[in-house]
Amino acid sequence: MAPSFYHNSPVPVVDDLEGSMLTRRKLPLWLVLFLLFPVVVGLLVPLIYFAVRANSKGCVDGLQAQKECQEVNQHLQRQLNQAQEISHEKETEAATCNSSVVTLRESLKKEQAQVAEFQGELRILNQNLKDALAEVERLRSQSETSSKNNASSYSSFLFVVIAFLVLNALLT
Repeated sequence: MAPSFYHNSPVPVVDDLEGSMLTRRKLPLWLVLFLLFPVVVGLLVPLIYFAVRANSKGCVDGLQAQKECQEVNQHLQRQLNQAQEISHEKETEAATCNSSVVTLRESLKKEQAQVAEFQGELRILNQNLKDALAEVERLRSQSETSSKNNASSYSSFLFVVIAFLVLNALLT
């Protein structure tokens, strides 16, 4: 057999895992800090920017305006609720008034019917009065022709007619 000329270097056997190059590599501390610095700065800059921006005059004014808007909105909401309550009360009052109007209209119709009835009775009484006056006139002319001696009966009849006329005048 021919001799071999290449040499394999022996692989060191290490018992502890920390010393193994294959299992863990240690980075120097300055390299770790150098790599973490941009990450930390990258996270802190936006936080600082938003913190400064949140405390800026415009933002504070915006928050104040928002607070005032909310207060005005709450005030307007209270006014709206009061207006709705008043509207509900007025609707109730209107319903009561409408009911009263219906009742009054019915009463008015009854009163109008009574007035019409009274007017009919008044027409009848006026006709009776005209008839009585015509009768008085006829009797007077008859009594003038028949006798002048019966003056006392004529005056008592005249008294009845005048009383009837006064009564009629009081009724109208």
